Amino acid sequence: MMQSIVAWLEQIALAVPLPVFVLIGGIVEEVIAPIPSPLVATLAGTVSAAQHLSIPYILFICALSTLSKTVGAWLFYFLGDKFDDVVVPRFGKYIGVSTKDLERFGSHFTGTWKDELILVVLRSIPVMPSTPISVLCGILKIRFRTFVLATAIGFYIRNLFFILLGYTGLAAAGSLMQGIDTAETVLKAGIVLGFVIVLGWLYWKRGTGRSGRWF
Repeated sequence: MMQSIVAWLEQIALAVPLPVFVLIGGIVEEVIAPIPSPLVATLAGTVSAAQHLSIPYILFICALSTLSKTVGAWLFYFLGDKFDDVVVPRFGKYIGVSTKDLERFGSHFTGTWKDELILVVLRSIPVMPSTPISVLCGILKIRFRTFVLATAIGFYIRNLFFILLGYTGLAAAGSLMQGIDTAETVLKAGIVLGFVIVLGWLYWKRGTGRSGRWF
């Protein structure tokens, strides 16, 4: 199924105007997490090279791609926010986690320039998975302004890297893209494993009757 979606995106890249492709493709790529994150931006760079587009236009394309991916990231931020409101009150008691615990931990992120800088760096790293960060920001109630601003800046840097990668030649960049996608997959698995370990530890802590704050 993923191969079909990837093939569909590749066809769309050649069939519609480039701005339309990056707007549609960016959201699809961000929402359907298994799609390789470099795909849309790298294809956009390849098409830009084939059409001999100017640097200012490429920067404009990068901005459109950033806009669409930021919208996709917001959807996961929204889900994370609702997770805190709906799931934690019902099931948090089984592992000793309450909404107040999450709010207490999230209060450490006050929306200062340091918080924004950390999120910008995380967003701009080519191999860093996007979805877990968006969900975690929603769960921890990171200020929406901080989330959107840092996400947009970080995504612009990341997208520009992949666009330039595709601009230099998709065939030459293929092995690097594959390595980036593999590293991102490993990080996703590591994040999920870490989340499972934390839940297991919280459940064990509750079972042993330990009390006190866990953050």
